[in-house]
Amino acid sequence: MAHDWNALFTSLPSDELDKVALLRMIECTNGVIQHLFRDEAADALSVEETRIAMKFSMGCIKNMSIPLGDEMITFAPATADAIGLLRELYVSGVKNGNQAALAEFFVASEANLRAVGLERIEAAKRQIFYHIYELPPHTLDWGLDYIRGFVGASK
Repeated sequence: MAHDWNALFTSLPSDELDKVALLRMIECTNGVIQHLFRDEAADALSVEETRIAMKFSMGCIKNMSIPLGDEMITFAPATADAIGLLRELYVSGVKNGNQAALAEFFVASEANLRAVGLERIEAAKRQIFYHIYELPPHTLDWGLDYIRGFVGASK
């Protein structure tokens, strides 16, 4: 499955990239929450908080929609397709142990995050902080730090 990930993600319209920023903040925050829980880290959330975060995040990813305050964020078909390709690589690589898919996932994910940009990610964090209660506010910094580390951003 060879794709020009940079071209794919940079071709998405600005308003769609804003939506992708929300989804990536949600899923990366949830990913850190899950890892801390599985590792029994001191900062891990309770079982119930972890379940709530996972259920919310997985619902957004599977339904390709994000409840944000009084609004339901949905994605254009081209955006949903691009995110679907990313998700397929994640499942194949991370969940099923396919090393080639895992390597491609990291390339695609980085291209996605670079196309979205840190400014959008930070704006998404603020929106999530004010409108989404399934992710405890302090955990949003975990997701943001992960994304910054992933794309090599220094702020």
